[in-house]
Amino acid sequence: MVFRIFGILFSFLFLSPVFSQGISGSRLEEIQKRGELRVTGNRNFDPFYISDPKDGFPGFDAELGKKYAEFLGVKYTFTNRPEFEDYAEAIKSGEADIAFSGLSSTLERSKKGSFSSPYLVSTPGALVNKNALPPPPEGNIISTVYFRSVKDLESVSGLSFSVRAFSASHEYLLSIFPNSRIFTYGSMESAWNSVKEGQANCFVGDSLYIKGLILKQRSILSNFRALIEPVQENHVSALLPKGDIYFSRNFEFFLSELKRTGELKSLEDKYFNRNDWVK
Repeated sequence: MVFRIFGILFSFLFLSPVFSQGISGSRLEEIQKRGELRVTGNRNFDPFYISDPKDGFPGFDAELGKKYAEFLGVKYTFTNRPEFEDYAEAIKSGEADIAFSGLSSTLERSKKGSFSSPYLVSTPGALVNKNALPPPPEGNIISTVYFRSVKDLESVSGLSFSVRAFSASHEYLLSIFPNSRIFTYGSMESAWNSVKEGQANCFVGDSLYIKGLILKQRSILSNFRALIEPVQENHVSALLPKGDIYFSRNFEFFLSELKRTGELKSLEDKYFNRNDWVK
């Protein structure tokens, strides 16, 4: 009985998310001492960050970072960086504490930092030029071939793809369409622009990014078909310092509370299911 009581007490004092904030050596202690949470991400990534936002619509990840700083009782500061490698290096050096930037977790990326549990789940999706799709059989009003996901394009010949290099969507394309023409770019915006300019006829990217594009400009659907039904799970997570279990536990508690109360779902609806954020 004595050992059982001691075990419960140990768990409460040392593993509780609240008490872990003061553990010596954790980044949490540094954050609280300086009174500031340093967040990094890519500010040119609608709707995770909105570069010229309407009042009350800074972007999904911007709001999430601010909510976490509020939970910790510290000031929120943000520094813009373009790529995952930049986030990982900034967190390792102490220039940033955490990264929110629509990041998909992968085994390779996990070598550079610790990923939280996902706060959004997406999939590789596509915007394919309708002219590249086969017409319905003659005499049929509705085609018997349905295109809802990227995988459905396996039966279509003559496709060329445009994708952000080294992304989860790029990895998926290489595995499913190894013999197709695949053009790679440094950003999803550049990849999408290349398709609009006719250099390829199918853009492949994160389904949440595609949702954002369509919310900003519904006219896209007049020339392109959106394929966003799931083909695999991409876990959008926060990147934290590697090996800092107290910081990780604290953030996981914060995230679980947002999920429990429905606040995280409301935030998702605000940016990915409505277009009130669009100017």
